[in-house]
Amino acid sequence: MSSESLLYSDHVSSSVQLIALVRHARSIANVDPRVYKTMADHAIPLVHPADDPGALLAGRQIGALGLDPATVCVWCSTYLRCAQTEHLVVGEAFGARAHELERRSSFLLREQEFGDWDSLTDEEMAAADPVRYARRQMLTDAFGRFYFRYPAGESRADVTQRVTMFLGKLHRTRYTSHIIFLHGVTQRAFRMAWMNKGVEWFEGAVNPPSASVLLIQRDANGRWAERYL
Repeated sequence: MSSESLLYSDHVSSSVQLIALVRHARSIANVDPRVYKTMADHAIPLVHPADDPGALLAGRQIGALGLDPATVCVWCSTYLRCAQTEHLVVGEAFGARAHELERRSSFLLREQEFGDWDSLTDEEMAAADPVRYARRQMLTDAFGRFYFRYPAGESRADVTQRVTMFLGKLHRTRYTSHIIFLHGVTQRAFRMAWMNKGVEWFEGAVNPPSASVLLIQRDANGRWAERYL
């Protein structure tokens, strides 16, 4: 087989059999968005970092899958609310065997960056930067929000591109199961990249609920299927 055939083959070998995408539990900014004006996004904590009920439920749901910790790699966004969610979920799911898990963090899983317009409402964006805001309206009305890059920030296309880079990390491990703690837009970007979904799908999809668990798993025919636990 030629190198070109290997590169474009649909039958690339991978050890991955199961992926669980866990959105972080409810943060203080989910309760009061004004928090974004006074606190850096990466430092925003959960409302209940010690005993969040959603995170504990997610832990029980993952625990019910009966995964062998020796086969599991846990990945986490570098943002505080994801790390706190990971701690609760992993502890609830694996208990005394949690130390057997491979645990890694990646900045590639961070949430979309809104740059100069971070923490601003639409009304505040229009008042602070009317020319660029008008251009945003024109571009998003014509082409959708996927390609619009926030000033000094990211577009949804940028997020999907870096998440696609992250996929290579999964394929380069020996682990068959991966639990990934991430954010709303990042989760949609992961699904788009892994499941080969289109831009239209991304535009129509909504962010998952806090502390939700989306399972992506190979079916009997080797195809990927997804479902919420």
